[in-house]
Amino acid sequence: MEPTRGAIGRIYSGNPSRDFNPYLEVRNIRKLDDPQGGTRYAVSVTDGDFVVKALALPGSSLISQIERNEVIVTTLLCLTDYRLEELNGSSFLLINHARVMGTVPEHLRVPSERLQKWVTAGARQQQPVATQPDPSAALFPRPATAAGVGGSVLANGETTPEKRGNFGAAEHTPGPVTMQPYPPMQGGAGAAAMPNPYSGPSCDQSMPAFQQQQQQQQQHQQPPPTAQGRAGASGNITDFFGRQPLVKSTTGDSSVGGFVPIKELSPYTSGRWRIKARVLTKSDIRRFSNARGEGQLFKIDIGDKSGEISGTFFGKAVDKYYPMLQQGQVYVFSRAHVKPANPRYDRGDVVLTFEDQSQVEAAQDDQEIPGVTFDFRPLCSVPELEQHTLIDVQAVIYAVQEPFHFTSKASNREMVKREIGIWDASGPDGGSVCNVTVWGDRALGDGFEVGTPVFMKAARVSEWNGNKELSSPSVIEMNPDDGRAFTLKAKYEEVQKTRPMPMKASTMGGTSGARKTAQEVREEDMQLGPPPVMGQALDPNGPKAIHRHILQATISTLPTDRMPCYASCPALVARAAGATQQSGQAATERACQKKVTQEGPNMWRCANGHVCQNPTFRY
Repeated sequence: MEPTRGAIGRIYSGNPSRDFNPYLEVRNIRKLDDPQGGTRYAVSVTDGDFVVKALALPGSSLISQIERNEVIVTTLLCLTDYRLEELNGSSFLLINHARVMGTVPEHLRVPSERLQKWVTAGARQQQPVATQPDPSAALFPRPATAAGVGGSVLANGETTPEKRGNFGAAEHTPGPVTMQPYPPMQGGAGAAAMPNPYSGPSCDQSMPAFQQQQQQQQQHQQPPPTAQGRAGASGNITDFFGRQPLVKSTTGDSSVGGFVPIKELSPYTSGRWRIKARVLTKSDIRRFSNARGEGQLFKIDIGDKSGEISGTFFGKAVDKYYPMLQQGQVYVFSRAHVKPANPRYDRGDVVLTFEDQSQVEAAQDDQEIPGVTFDFRPLCSVPELEQHTLIDVQAVIYAVQEPFHFTSKASNREMVKREIGIWDASGPDGGSVCNVTVWGDRALGDGFEVGTPVFMKAARVSEWNGNKELSSPSVIEMNPDDGRAFTLKAKYEEVQKTRPMPMKASTMGGTSGARKTAQEVREEDMQLGPPPVMGQALDPNGPKAIHRHILQATISTLPTDRMPCYASCPALVARAAGATQQSGQAATERACQKKVTQEGPNMWRCANGHVCQNPTFRY
């Protein structure tokens, strides 16, 4: 099944019959803030040609279907009860009831870039085709005084604005009510509604002149249709989205107004939007290669008063804007693509993609736009978090490793990382620890010192061999000038007085526990389960296959009868599937690494029969 082509145009033209139940595909779902405490959803639907934003209001069965995950993106809906309603000069499709018909097959989905946004500019700006009078009105004229759908007829044939929501029988069912370029008249769309080129205020014979003057004065005193919205918590008029009416700048200064709040962006937002936001985070440039060749990108997080959003710069935009964008500064962003976000890598529901045609302009600092904010989570909560969750942490560095250089097996590029251990005062024993991995140029920095308090933003929860750790924080703030950092460092120094060595590194990351003895470690390791089958993930509910311990102990004996290494065979053999690639080796070969024994001067042999003159010593 696929959407009903032309359904949106038929609905908004006002010509659907009572039994017209179109099929529309869901393209986006967003929960709205309601100042009156109700539940509302904005649902973008398409008929395969146009896309329009519909509303699911309190009392609609569509809300419960969304919350039960019966309605998701690409769901095909059959609208059984719907209507149009005008708000703040725009017409919105209200869905009361809809049947779930399944999911639109992938080969029948129209790409988002081929869909056109239906302009719902309100009754006074409808399409010209909808302004034509009903051709049947001449054959079947209706009395001008009959009770109709709303509004009234003036002497010159014009209509007064109808009251919002006064649709009569169409309030609950999409009856055959013809939508006119102006709100419907009390006399319907018949002959009395058609403007007479020979009539005017001065030649109307149906009422005296003084009554015509009084009616015109009453019409001018009526409030405009845009003032018939809902009163929000502040007493101002709001629409169904809970938003205040947008006021565009009249001074020409882009810093005064005319900006779209970040939370209002969606994949169907018009390409003429502009946002004013502060750069919260900025990543390093990352280069990649794919079937289309080499490429480069970098990511930023920006925010305004309404929320935050991620952005990615590609290609020439990297060279153009990477030196310009500075963390903490305010900029005006426009002409970027708004796309659905990947929860694994992005924050929020949508993400911005900047390319060569995108525009970024520096702006004056705006104190109303917040800076980098932290929502700290304790380290003891890390084991319960799902992979790829982004969290903010405040901690003290208790261990630092040297940078580690290696060659990526996937891209064959030289990479560098560094692991640091952090501690906070959470957990039942008064402290928790976790490992954090930093990459690239940040790993080569000199600011990582034991005892330094640190604030980290958007650190990603990762898992390796059943261990939960953190990696790639977007912001690392060393020695922050913050009272929380001073308090945490004082607690760390107090703990170091009683337990000078770092607390044990948990095998699950982010947990705490008392120091264990060597005997306790042996007893714990007796409970280890069998190693997982090659290619299968580790069962989180089963017995652990690996334990890692850090002990405080004294070295009692050092062996001196042999070297702490062995001589290995350097001959190249065929690489096994999944083996780690070393720098300088072919993609299909690896070193033999079997132990070799000396058979004579400059002659070593391994168990595979390889003979070499200079073995490789492996420690």
